[in-house]
Amino acid sequence: MTAASTAASSMRVLVSRMLPPTGPQRALAGSVFAVTIGGGMMFSSSLYLTRIVGMSAGTVGAGLTVGAAVGLVAGPLAGHAADRLGPRAVHIATMLLGAVATAGFVLVRSFWSLVLVSLLVTLVGTAAAASRAPMVRALAGDRLTWFLSYQRAITNVGVMAGVLIASIAIQLDSGPVYVGLILLGASTFLVAAAVLTRVPYVAPLPPTDTKRRWVAFADRPYLAVTLINGGVSLHLAIPAFALPLWIADHTTLPRATITGFMLLNGILVVALQVRVSRGVVNPRAAAQRMVWAGVALLGSLAMMGAMPQASLWPALALLVTATVVYTFGELWHAAASFELAFGLAQPYAQGQYAGAFGLGQGAANAASPAVLAATCLAHGLVGWLGLGVALLLLTLLTGPAVRFAERARPVVSSTPAPVAAPG
Repeated sequence: MTAASTAASSMRVLVSRMLPPTGPQRALAGSVFAVTIGGGMMFSSSLYLTRIVGMSAGTVGAGLTVGAAVGLVAGPLAGHAADRLGPRAVHIATMLLGAVATAGFVLVRSFWSLVLVSLLVTLVGTAAAASRAPMVRALAGDRLTWFLSYQRAITNVGVMAGVLIASIAIQLDSGPVYVGLILLGASTFLVAAAVLTRVPYVAPLPPTDTKRRWVAFADRPYLAVTLINGGVSLHLAIPAFALPLWIADHTTLPRATITGFMLLNGILVVALQVRVSRGVVNPRAAAQRMVWAGVALLGSLAMMGAMPQASLWPALALLVTATVVYTFGELWHAAASFELAFGLAQPYAQGQYAGAFGLGQGAANAASPAVLAATCLAHGLVGWLGLGVALLLLTLLTGPAVRFAERARPVVSSTPAPVAAPG
């Protein structure tokens, strides 16, 4: 056997170990991968609206925010429908709506048309996460956290691939190219819908308590954990919003380091998310990892805040170190949130619970630009440290909240829903 064939064989073995088993898990992961490529492509949509359509940046930002805020309510509704009607059909319908909603960007010409499109896109995102949850619970078996971690890793691969494709359109900077890119992004939802037909049918589960239709919103311990996780999720806007502005306006670092941070962060997430998630097998372990995340986030935010006081090379060293530490905080938080969202939910309403959990994260996504601007960007190192301390304190509340949830009612073990062959 030649060295080349040995290397090829080793690569195949490595890839096979990284991928889910052939069948339902791989098909479900493939559908996620398809739409995240489209999501990466859509990073250029704001440039299309400002440079080609002629809308102001303020109008675009306001339209996207208003639409996103209203669209958050779709998650619990879609999750409830998935629980009662069967998740595969609801999820496929969501993907088809996603194709229409994403293509709608090419028709935007006013603030209110942008609000409508943003509303539909957010509706699709929240509904997709909620309707996917019952399938994940049914198909992932005893590797739930691993499978969710794997999905997050390939999501980052898909987003980076989409961004690289979008960068070509940004360089060409013409209306037809932007329109073509948006329509190509919309088509990824159709690809995802087609792939989902290979996922087995997951039967709906009847509720065990018919007196409470919206059981997730009556579960106060779960809502407490949701609020804590939502607060911690404020940090997720740092890479895309706060840090680029901080580097460009307040440090001696060249703007190219912004791209370097994004790439290093993305590569580390892809390489380490599954490995870092090992051992997160119950809510108690998740609460511990959440505290680890808080410590890492505080340390990384302190380094980011200190960069303006440093000259070029020390500032660069701070950025690289902060990137690594921040990424571990991000990874630990992601692993913990996966387990908390599923491990504390009642299996007979998994979609509804996932929709409720997503409301906390969605609210954080909507509020994070304003919060980060008012803390980190407005008050410098003090603001960065203040945010880091607040995040750490929130993570310290996770353990008591989990114990509160376990005392309130024993967590019901997940009984997988009946599945059938694709078709």
